[in-house]
Amino acid sequence: MKYLVLGCDPVGDRPLWEENELPDAGMPVPLPAELVAEILAWNEKMASAVWAGTEAASVLTHLNAEGESLAKRIAAAVPGGAKIQYRSERLSSFD
Repeated sequence: MKYLVLGCDPVGDRPLWEENELPDAGMPVPLPAELVAEILAWNEKMASAVWAGTEAASVLTHLNAEGESLAKRIAAAVPGGAKIQYRSERLSSFD
């Protein structure tokens, strides 16, 4: 059983990593190429939304839902099984 974390990597392409490890190049587990492409595309969209700031609240909500769905699909695709922690993004406020 693998323990993995899925979260936005706004400055790179490492949105999936093993728990208690630093993100490394590539995917930490073998995944179907189509799923990897979807993960990387999601990361790009999420990074853009994170950098956009307060104008992106509805976009972040949608992308967080997409991330949760990807986490479930990753867990099902990992040989031997996996538990995935999804790290959602939210807007920061200094109010």
